[in-house]
Amino acid sequence: MAGDQTSYRTAIAARPSEPERILRLLLAEFTAWAGPTLYRAGKFVLAELVRGVIALAALCFAVIAAAYGTVYFFRFLTELLARWMPHWAALLTTSSLMLIPAGIAALFGLWQIYRMRSVRATAAAAARAGDAVRGFARANGNGAKGF
Repeated sequence: MAGDQTSYRTAIAARPSEPERILRLLLAEFTAWAGPTLYRAGKFVLAELVRGVIALAALCFAVIAAAYGTVYFFRFLTELLARWMPHWAALLTTSSLMLIPAGIAALFGLWQIYRMRSVRATAAAAARAGDAVRGFARANGNGAKGF
């Protein structure tokens, strides 16, 4: 067959249009100008990401180790105090040693949250919304059935 000998491979040398050439030139110039800076920035971000992951893993290990260490320390302290006093008194002493600083830390944390502007603004908005709902419920004879 003669059709088997026919080749459809033709090379068309399409020349880019003028706007495309300008865009290619601008892209090449931008890449030459910003390329090294972007490369250094990417390298920096990757290094910081790796450092952050390592720090997060170390902190997770530290928290877990501290939790277990604290439990074992207070168990040891309870057993040590139980040698000189009844077991219930040793447990009470050890619990007080844990709960009093925890309560102080909780109060300090709540005080810090209270001092945050965003929390105060949110609480004020929630109070205004509650007042509006109560006012609507009082104005409407059926109570909350209007919702």
